[in-house]
Amino acid sequence: MTRKEYVDLYGPYIVEALKGKQLFPSVMMAQALLESASKDGVPGGSLLASKYNNHFGIKADTSWKGEKVALNTNEYIKGERLTIKLLFRVYKTAQHSFDDRIKFLLKNTRYAKGGVFNAISPAEQAERLQRCGYATDPAYASKLVALINRLGLSALDNQAYH
Repeated sequence: MTRKEYVDLYGPYIVEALKGKQLFPSVMMAQALLESASKDGVPGGSLLASKYNNHFGIKADTSWKGEKVALNTNEYIKGERLTIKLLFRVYKTAQHSFDDRIKFLLKNTRYAKGGVFNAISPAEQAERLQRCGYATDPAYASKLVALINRLGLSALDNQAYH
């Protein structure tokens, strides 16, 4: 699947799901594209996304009551990139993953306290997600912003807010 096909497939769902949530569809789409990509960059092509429908790399902590899978992942710990095995959430469909990503952000108070829902631009929201610990990659926010700009994902924001 190409990035355009991925955006065309999931974009309308993301736009509708985020109405009234104070989250930018462009940021969510950039996260999905980045987090679900295979090693060669195919969106939705990672094992976690293609087999387990987890398009955001959301881990399964003790609060998760659903199915989980243990997979190797790259994490940055004290500035060093390490490959470790962690538990991830498993979903029935990709849309369940999108819905859970929204719930995950809304119920974890660190995101509200970190100003994620008060961001006035996608770039600011990406930066605040990173600061709140959504991902350990120190370049996470800049990767999201690059995808938003390169792929014109702000068009999704225009659909949601106009």
